[in-house]
Amino acid sequence: MTRGSSDRGGRVTRREALRITAVTGVAVAFGGGIATALWRQLGLHRVSETRSLMGTIVTLTVVHPEAGEARRMIGAGFAEMLRLESILSRHRPDTPVATLNVTGSLERPPAELVAVLAHARSVSRASAGAFDVTVLPLVRLWEASFTATGRPPSDDAIETTRRLVGYRRLDVSDDRIAFAQAGMALSLDGIAKGFVVDRAIETLVARGADRVLVDAGGDMATAGEGSLREPWSVGIQDPHRPGEVVDVVRLAGECVATSGDYQQSFTRDRRYHHIVDPRTGRSPEALSSASVVAPSAMQADALSTAVMVLGPHAGAALLESTPGVAGVIVDKVGRRIRT
Repeated sequence: MTRGSSDRGGRVTRREALRITAVTGVAVAFGGGIATALWRQLGLHRVSETRSLMGTIVTLTVVHPEAGEARRMIGAGFAEMLRLESILSRHRPDTPVATLNVTGSLERPPAELVAVLAHARSVSRASAGAFDVTVLPLVRLWEASFTATGRPPSDDAIETTRRLVGYRRLDVSDDRIAFAQAGMALSLDGIAKGFVVDRAIETLVARGADRVLVDAGGDMATAGEGSLREPWSVGIQDPHRPGEVVDVVRLAGECVATSGDYQQSFTRDRRYHHIVDPRTGRSPEALSSASVVAPSAMQADALSTAVMVLGPHAGAALLESTPGVAGVIVDKVGRRIRT
């Protein structure tokens, strides 16, 4: 016990509690007897809720003086996430993205879809095409080949399918979205989750949440005045050792997203995985994971995918040239690059 806390009869101020929980990490800050006792002493409530959403597990956590209000905040956050999933998901047959993939064009597209595609195009340009939302035909090819044969697709099949990929052949305006060629298709898997997380954060903060953490299966975001005063310490998973941390980042209103070969692999050695280089039609082989800290979860989400495709040197260069971002890159043999 410090001298200061002893002088106050063992009481802990709110600022001290925030500092303790920030230093000891998210797991302690939002769980465990010590953290719970601190929040109760300060008259605060930690409220978390976990749901299955966007093909992953999503947890929204709010610290607030009123538990009932915190629950209402979280309900509003999930409602916004569900609304956006109904627009941006390619896995549901009733979404605008699904309609676009079937028909090849979409009239009067939702503003949210236009906004996501505008950011996607900017990352595509910055990464020289390493990030490309029109990569879906190649992803489907790889999935179908491993499902049917347990092997990669043939070189001829890859080259034929690669002709259906190219972000420059996706025409986007406020009035219409259209592919330039039949057979093209859109996947927002590498960017939409980040956008949805950002909007959940905005919803929670707008309703008065002071300290917020959103965890959406590899995409994490923090917000609120409490988070700005005392940053969160967030561990980055070691892609080679499950349960181990390769690095720790401090988030004071920033976001972090990770892409990795361990998340969905076609083979046990992870040589072939769910991330496909749009330029070659094959899984990039240099990196095991790429974690990016950025002002928005959408930016972090897209850049982490781009870095996985670019590899260690070009990926690090992309991050170094992008204002306000940083990254932790781990290659196939465990070497780490921290920008």
